[in-house]
Amino acid sequence: MIDDLLPQGRSRTLVLQLRDQLERAVRSSGMRPGDKLPSELELANRFAVSRSSVREALKLLEQDGLIDVHHGSGRFVSASAALRVNRPITRFEGVTELLADLGYRPRNEVLSAERAEPSDDERAALGLAAGTDVIRLRRLRWHDDVALMVSLNVFSADLLGGDDLAAIDFSGSLTEWLRARGRLPVSSAAEIRAAAIPDDVAALPGVDAGKPWLLITERCVDASGAPVLLSNDYHRGDFFAFHVLRRRES
Repeated sequence: MIDDLLPQGRSRTLVLQLRDQLERAVRSSGMRPGDKLPSELELANRFAVSRSSVREALKLLEQDGLIDVHHGSGRFVSASAALRVNRPITRFEGVTELLADLGYRPRNEVLSAERAEPSDDERAALGLAAGTDVIRLRRLRWHDDVALMVSLNVFSADLLGGDDLAAIDFSGSLTEWLRARGRLPVSSAAEIRAAAIPDDVAALPGVDAGKPWLLITERCVDASGAPVLLSNDYHRGDFFAFHVLRRRES
């Protein structure tokens, strides 16, 4: 029975909470590949949420490969559900959320936040009109005294509105800052590769340039499909692993 209550979470949306709870419930309830899930209405009543929230959470589970949709018949546990993949690479989430959910106590140190003319690549990636500046934000992500990540984020200066850049505190979640401006990133195209961290960052105390680093380059879009953020995040390879679930296309 999928009858667990939703946990409370300050930094997670209702849909994400519901997706995670449904995943845990499917895995712990003994449901097997081919078993049919309850209807949207049943799940909405059981979790005391709207059908639209249930529908969005189920879409995320479909993207993660946990369920299959047979139009006209319903939603079913997929064969891939037998493979437990923690943090599949297809899951989109903010860095602050990622670190907290992995059990780290993240602390963001802002190295710099500057307004600049975009490069040609930045202008193309963000779909910027001529004459539009960008904000380049450089941060270190710490757990205790260990630098786990180096984040280099670029977004349109128009998102500042009338705010003074120097007065903005970027030590919190950039995802939540973008949400407050109506431009929440919801999806991205990403590339992952091994890379050396920038020389100026490697020289900082607490940064171990001798460790392996994974660079994730992402172009993030909002719910309308409009580009909102260009990110280069360097992850310490001895702390992070990203899992891939592969399925044969029929």
